[in-house]
Amino acid sequence: MEASEFKKRFLPLGRRLYWAAWRLTENREEAEDLVQDVFLRLWTQRDQLPDIGNAEAYCLQLVRRRYVDLCRVRHTETSLPGDVSLLPSADDLYYEAELRDQALQARRLIDKLPERQRRVITLRDIEDRPYDEIATTTGLTQVNVRALLSRARKTIRENFRKLTHDGYDK
Repeated sequence: MEASEFKKRFLPLGRRLYWAAWRLTENREEAEDLVQDVFLRLWTQRDQLPDIGNAEAYCLQLVRRRYVDLCRVRHTETSLPGDVSLLPSADDLYYEAELRDQALQARRLIDKLPERQRRVITLRDIEDRPYDEIATTTGLTQVNVRALLSRARKTIRENFRKLTHDGYDK
């Protein structure tokens, strides 16, 4: 497979692969590393790739398998006596907990949106669907999709700001 064909076929999947990896790891750096590992594996095996029918499904499966492999390695490493300096610092644990909490709050805020806004923001920002596909799926015009997405993002931004200033949602 030529580099141009590889770029055209697989690189546009990067954002979807990232979100799939992030859902598994709930960590930005680990998700980026997973996606990078998958792209490296795809590139090194590019001569066998033309046989793949559904590139997106194949890549998502690679992300999931790579994640499972990493979990196995971590489980093995943590079960062996090791160097205490390899343990995450309190700052790292706090940062990860903060990111998880923010992601949970964002999910809750999305769930509180009106149905059409929730559907549009999920399709665009989480599933990375193009505007024309969202319009077709929802039966709206692209202008309506963009307006709903703008309102949804603004509502989430404002509500998230309130949460960070006033405390957590009760």
